[in-house]
Amino acid sequence: MREYETVIGLEVHCELATKTKIFCGCTTEFGGEPNTHVCPVCAGMPGTLPVLNKQVVAYALSAGVALNCDITQYCKFDRKNYFYPDLPKAYQITQFDHPICTGGYITVTGGKDIRINHIHIEEDAGKLVHDDYEGISMADYNRCGVPLIEIVTEPDFRSIEEVQDFVEKLALRLKYAGVCDAKMEQGSMRVDVNISIMPVGSTEFGTRAELKNLNSLKAIGRAIEYEINRQAEILDNGGTVIQETRRYNDNHGDTKALRSKEDAHDYRYFPEPDIPPVFLSDEEIEDIRKSMPEMPQDRFVRYTEKYGLPTDDANLIISSKEFSDFYDESVKINPDYKQISNLMLVELNRNLNDSEKTISDVTFSPADLAELVKMSTD
Repeated sequence: MREYETVIGLEVHCELATKTKIFCGCTTEFGGEPNTHVCPVCAGMPGTLPVLNKQVVAYALSAGVALNCDITQYCKFDRKNYFYPDLPKAYQITQFDHPICTGGYITVTGGKDIRINHIHIEEDAGKLVHDDYEGISMADYNRCGVPLIEIVTEPDFRSIEEVQDFVEKLALRLKYAGVCDAKMEQGSMRVDVNISIMPVGSTEFGTRAELKNLNSLKAIGRAIEYEINRQAEILDNGGTVIQETRRYNDNHGDTKALRSKEDAHDYRYFPEPDIPPVFLSDEEIEDIRKSMPEMPQDRFVRYTEKYGLPTDDANLIISSKEFSDFYDESVKINPDYKQISNLMLVELNRNLNDSEKTISDVTFSPADLAELVKMSTD
């Protein structure tokens, strides 16, 4: 058997945390009975017109700033034409050649920068519910029109660990920016993995397969591992890997072909005639930059280099923005960085876990915690 190098790029779909959908007033709330969060606009009825939700643009800008992107001051919407049962209009409103953000990166463990190609805004499709026992599929359109950003990376990943670390860091940054709750188990963050392999030492990428809608770090790891082995077996036996879209079955631990992989020309993109282009001023972009909280990677540097916290402690504190904010407010009052960290990470966390609560549920203030630490050390 030959040795292969893995090449991976990601397309990450993130539902934005708006109260209403991207082009209508329907709720974006998760759950609900099937087809109860639907109106003529998001159901794709003839004669309806979309009206862009301004908050969607603001959240997309915030995501771009959080991911070190360049903001496009002129962007537009396009129609991506394809028929699928969960897309009632038979086209999706998205952004093609003028996305709202370009460039950007996230640094993963080991210091490697994973480059972001672009971020674009689009509407989500519905959801198909498959009943294998009855042999039928049912469509739930509640998710139709929920605003998304799609974050497209360059093919910079070479290992499962890099992919998982990137997804974790991406989710944390989006939560800090307040634009997405990144609850993969609820589908508000879904990862498509484009994966190919090539012989070690080769400079030419292999044929890629796309794994759709992976919704946990464990599923991402298992799906990539299976696909590497599948493609290697094909090549070792003298076969040819086909460019296609595949679905990972977590129960069986394998991937199955869904359809041949489309290219851009297959979707017959053209400018969306019902939505005017978006022009962003320097002032609007600067207002977004000023409103952003300190990002987790910057807090990590401050905690370890200025406050002298161990890296494990710093990572635990920044894993929740609310927890990190509480810590910051406490040390402003009593700069006993290590003792406050110890109390929060050991006693407070233990009590929160035992009571199945979060830091936002506590009935005392950061000032109370700072005073308690001060009293215990006097």
